[in-house]
Order: sequence, then C-alpha cells, then structure tokens
Amino acid sequence: MIIKNDEELACVTKKVSELLQAIHNYLGDRNCEEAKIKFPRGYIRKCVNHRKRYSFIKDKTLRSNIAYALLTTDIFRWLLNRTDLAIVAKEMLIKQGIVIFGAIAEAITKYYLRGKPGGGKSFKKRVEVLQNNGIIDESLRRELEWLWDCRNRIHLMLLNDKEYGHYEIIDYNRAVKALNGLRIALGGKP
Repeated sequence: MIIKNDEELACVTKKVSELLQAIHNYLGDRNCEEAKIKFPRGYIRKCVNHRKRYSFIKDKTLRSNIAYALLTTDIFRWLLNRTDLAIVAKEMLIKQGIVIFGAIAEAITKYYLRGKPGGGKSFKKRVEVLQNNGIIDESLRRELEWLWDCRNRIHLMLLNDKEYGHYEIIDYNRAVKALNGLRIALGGKP
C-alpha cells in the first residue's frame, strides 16, 4: 500500500490502530507466533552507520557496543514518534533513552581520557578535564552534567521522589544533542 497524502495517512493509521487493538483484545497477555507484527524496515539504523559516527574510538568492541545501544534508542524513538504512549509509560521510555545516552557518554569519556590525567575520575571530573583542555566548551560541559544527573536516576533506591512528571520529549532530545555534541567534539562524524 502506498500512502499519497495526509488524509490517506489518517485513514490507514486509524485502521492499523483498530487492528492492533483487535489483536490485543483477542490475545490479552498470551504470546502467539501468529501475532508477531513486522517492525517497519528502514527505521532502525544499521550498526555500521552508528559505528562510523564513532570512528574516533579505535576499540572495535566498544564501538560496536555503542552501536547496539543506539539501536535500542532507535526503537524507543519509533515508539515515541509513532505511538500514543502517554503518561508514565512514555516518561519511563524517555528515561531509559536518557540512561542509554548517559551510559554511552560515560563510556566514551572514559575511553578518550584513559591513561591521561583526570581520566580515571568521575564522569563530571572527566568532562571538567575535557573543558579545561579546550576539547568541549562550558555549555557542552553543563549539558553533559545534566545528562549525567538524569542518567543517575537509574538508581531507584537513591530517589527521594516519584518518577512521574520528570521526563518529556524535550529532555530526550536534549540528551541526544548532548551526546552528539560530545561525539563531534571528540572527533566523531556529524
């Protein structure tokens, strides 16, 4: 089927939503091989494309693991952009994306500064070292510190408040921009 305009898109989307609901109504929580829906091809980027953007990382295993983590965020991005997930479910998906971006930032700062003064310190110390060495600017340092603070909310036992009301799409996009800024500052491809 080829969709030619937004009106056709709305009709197809409505029908797909109804059919997905019918599948769920029939199955409930039961798993069934016949109910596997083909994930749209072309939305999840290829690992090779992710690895190319991190070519400054010579450790092939680390570069591949970053690519695999980014595949997960491609799935999150699809769910956030193509479904009507809302409230807590949407926020927790946003949070998990931010956690992944923070974990990647942690890994690449450790890799980049390994064996260098300040390289073994905490994440915030590493980004301070990057700023002091003129590799990143103060604005990017602040964004990376924000990303790290959000990432650290993965430690549920350390939270003093409920998770609801903390995460919006703007936060997800901010995390993407912070990671991309770091990647480019360290020599990655735009």
